[in-house]
Amino acid sequence: MLKKKLPQKPTNLRPYPYSAIINKRWFTKLEVSPYYEKHNQEYLEALRKRGIKLTPKLTEKLITDDLIRKLAQKLDGEKVDSEGRYYYWTYYSFRVYWGVKAYRLVWCVADNEPHILGIMDCYRQSRFDKDN
Repeated sequence: MLKKKLPQKPTNLRPYPYSAIINKRWFTKLEVSPYYEKHNQEYLEALRKRGIKLTPKLTEKLITDDLIRKLAQKLDGEKVDSEGRYYYWTYYSFRVYWGVKAYRLVWCVADNEPHILGIMDCYRQSRFDKDN
């Protein structure tokens, strides 16, 4: 009988210190996947196709590790329902606001590393922005 190989943890995660309690679980480390950067590339490509140069104002629209760290801190004290499981990972997503702007954070937690919050993706959800 052929045994299925378990998926491995990605090696390109960027670790940061973190302290938050989510679902009554204390997290001490944040690991950010560079996957969110594909959204930045799509945004930059759309600007380039229109012949628009990247200005400091437009740069503010890019998602960065620093922004993700600030958004992840807003999860502290939240109760979030899981959205599914894959092998030993439990997946979650949650809408977080930075000012009036809405973002969706997608993360997972491994059964064997319950203190690490692994951010898999972050993207804007402008349709949920708060009115000024």
